[in-house]
Amino acid sequence: MKKFSILSAAAEPFRLVGRRPLATIVWGLVMLAPSLIVLAAMVPFFSELAASGAFSPEAMAAAESDEMPFGNDMATMMQFQIWSNLAQLLGMLSVLVVTAAIIRGVFAGRKGDKAFFLRIGMAELQVAVVGVAIFIGVCFITLIAILLAVGIGFAVWQLGDPWRWLVCIGLGIAVFAGLILLWGRLSLLAPACIHYKTFAFEEGWKLGRGKTWSLFGLWLVLFLIAMLVGIAFMMLFMIVVFAVGGGVQLTDPEAVEAWFEGLGRQPALIAVIAVVLLIPFAWLQGFSQALFTAPFAHVVKALAADEEPAAVVEEFH
Repeated sequence: MKKFSILSAAAEPFRLVGRRPLATIVWGLVMLAPSLIVLAAMVPFFSELAASGAFSPEAMAAAESDEMPFGNDMATMMQFQIWSNLAQLLGMLSVLVVTAAIIRGVFAGRKGDKAFFLRIGMAELQVAVVGVAIFIGVCFITLIAILLAVGIGFAVWQLGDPWRWLVCIGLGIAVFAGLILLWGRLSLLAPACIHYKTFAFEEGWKLGRGKTWSLFGLWLVLFLIAMLVGIAFMMLFMIVVFAVGGGVQLTDPEAVEAWFEGLGRQPALIAVIAVVLLIPFAWLQGFSQALFTAPFAHVVKALAADEEPAAVVEEFH
């Protein structure tokens, strides 16, 4: 039976970004682009709110009492909402395109690509359809599992302490572990789509046969790595807040108001800060997406290595 190495699969994101540092930044930029649209819309929005006294102590008190002190800014608020909705749609598209690009990058090995493996074609459509099907299916299965767990929990609630609590905790752990086991198998479907150039529901599921617990272990390793990445994100976020805010006290309404009013008057400063921080942010974003994509592309590549090359070679040109 064909096998794969958990450690080798978990190391694939690091190999990928090491071979393709520029592609990692580009993938991150593609994913950050929708967020940058929202940020660009937020600057004039909050500047107008600050100019109208939205962050004064009186306005903050009115907001806490569920009053509507910003009626004159409704047009600006609606414009901001439109940009936010557009950014969400573009965000989903960017995740799809970058996910497919990362999978192609893993399959390509050391081969290069002028477009950083970014495409919009049939492969993306296949991955999108599989992704939607997985989302619907997992939501349905999760609902059924939760209902069963709740039903069993009610049945054993008559037991005395601590047994009923132990049973409930055990049910919660069982549901969570079951979903991770299922998700490990389903994570092979998107790479299988690009590998086989089809809606690879059956092919991707068969590749994971007999590997369920290994895929479960891979997910646990990735969770541990993700925690470290999350800490890095948090540290970078705090640096951004300090750099952009200039040490402003967020608990001081007057300081917040003055900061927002001055924000729109310093486009050059904002541009410099954005350029300096954009590259590390983009790299982290690209790496984070690769972290939960590249390992499963590696698994598909390893498990299907004994197949006919003509059936699995991806066209990159």
